Amino acid sequence: MSILKKKVRLVQELQGKKLQAPKVEIIEQPTLEAPSRERKAKAVSNKRRKGSGSAITPEKIRCAKNIVKNYGKAIATFACSNLAEPYLDEHLQEQGISLNDFISYATTAKKAIENIDSFRNVLLIKDQDSEKEVACKKVFQHIGEVFIKNFSANWIYNTKIVHKLTYLKYRFKMLRRLRNPEFFTYLKG
Repeated sequence: MSILKKKVRLVQELQGKKLQAPKVEIIEQPTLEAPSRERKAKAVSNKRRKGSGSAITPEKIRCAKNIVKNYGKAIATFACSNLAEPYLDEHLQEQGISLNDFISYATTAKKAIENIDSFRNVLLIKDQDSEKEVACKKVFQHIGEVFIKNFSANWIYNTKIVHKLTYLKYRFKMLRRLRNPEFFTYLKG
């Protein structure tokens, strides 16, 4: 700043005296420059932008995002429906629980399923579970197998699922994990 003030004072003196100005050596100090237009354009192009109709998340990840949650909720919905009753009768008698008890378990399970962990907890039998809860989990596991084997293709094609082929490909992975819930820690791999 002091250099600039000296220049201004010299210019004012020269204008007052109308003399020829002596040459002043200008020393440039490092300053913070505003980014040039080229830099701004480069910075903007490097940023990830969401265009209309495109997403930042890759398609491969988006298509398998909620598979476990959707399958779990569909199994629970199927278990509560009238369509599942013929498949439930035999197993409910073996386990010694009533249809109403199982339907109330499936309804609470449907509300609880949000991810792999919660779906695994609905299936996995723990030491602290009551006998009734263990029986409900076994029946739920059986009805889940029935749903995936016999009804999942209809469910996939008659719902608003966008990535239908991906859901069909993951059917058998879900079936294996349903049979062995203790190994149900991941789906993709």
